[in-house]
Amino acid sequence: ADAITAERVRRVINGYPFKGTQKTELLREKITWTRLKKAQTLINKVDGIENLHGHEYDTIKKTVKDGELIVTGEKAVQELAEGLDGSFTYCTLGKPADLDKVLGGKSLPAFEDIGSVLFNTATARALDPAAMRPDDFYLGRTEGEHVWLFYKPDLDWLKSPDAALTTEVAEQITATDADARHLVFAPSRHVSQRTLSRRGLPVEFVPLPFAIYHIDRS
Repeated sequence: ADAITAERVRRVINGYPFKGTQKTELLREKITWTRLKKAQTLINKVDGIENLHGHEYDTIKKTVKDGELIVTGEKAVQELAEGLDGSFTYCTLGKPADLDKVLGGKSLPAFEDIGSVLFNTATARALDPAAMRPDDFYLGRTEGEHVWLFYKPDLDWLKSPDAALTTEVAEQITATDADARHLVFAPSRHVSQRTLSRRGLPVEFVPLPFAIYHIDRS
């Protein structure tokens, strides 16, 4: 039993022989009338998944089956399925990052609160508060990737052109570290991902959660 367990762990870390299409389920949502009435929310969620995980797969497939929307990342594997790599680390867990709780109040969350959740969602790492620079819209970095958040707890500002990702902003972000990838959470963008790639700007846009715009301000 110990040998079998050790072999399973080794395969998880190092990978295993495989040829074919590797599929990973990224989202499963029941399609109900209530969901259809809020279709834009669901579309934004799928768009966010594509922006966040698109670089990890050859294609992201959307299907509706048995009343459920299923979003799946697919990657062609020729010889060896990739492992998770790394080693064992023992950690003390902090409070869970819960976006629903952050957006559950009657006012817009602080930069630090929503930033910590989005950073964790994007990187699966905890945000280091000391690395944050709210005035620069900077959250922090992981290996080879910086994460930015264009956000202020001001609904009018969030809907303004100042909050959008533009070519000029992407160039400024790239200039801070041209060798790294930059993930940018923002309310909107005025430049396509294709244009950014064509210009050689390693910047990827991710829309802010749609629920932000529906927080009751009364």
